[in-house]
Amino acid sequence: MTNILSIPGVKFSQKDYHQIIIRGDGLEKFNNTIEEKTSIKPPSKNLEIKYDLNYLFAKNSFDQWSLILMDKKEHHQILNLVSSINTNENMLASDYSYGQVYFEIEGEKKDYFLNQLTHFDLREEKFPKLTMAQTIIARIDCSIYNLGNKFVITCNKSYEDYFQKRLKDTALLSNAS
Repeated sequence: MTNILSIPGVKFSQKDYHQIIIRGDGLEKFNNTIEEKTSIKPPSKNLEIKYDLNYLFAKNSFDQWSLILMDKKEHHQILNLVSSINTNENMLASDYSYGQVYFEIEGEKKDYFLNQLTHFDLREEKFPKLTMAQTIIARIDCSIYNLGNKFVITCNKSYEDYFQKRLKDTALLSNAS
């Protein structure tokens, strides 16, 4: 973990997560395979999240899920998990870990801070807890996961430096006002 910024009411950090994209039908065999490998039940509704201390599992669309491993794993462990999921002929798992960058934002002013970087409506009635969205943050295509007490944001790794700079610029503007 790397602390990116901390201002009153907001803490932004970069995380060393891993991400596996899984394609499948979401039926019983799919659910059993995922639960066997992760001990977490797959979400059934689009944009829904299930998570525990080790995994964040989100349903991106009717046949695509994101499995984010929130605890540190060795590369061979990720590849073993991908391979074991791919033994099910109705599923396709791909390691996206090294092509993505992961951030967490927490604090009582996290919504206010992020609203300066996106037009996405972060209000509870529009973006409920335990849901995810694909949106633009700081002019970058991102996925954002609402865990209630914090947001997890992931975007393409090629935007890492730009994203960090935009966060710091926004923090400076927030402190100036």
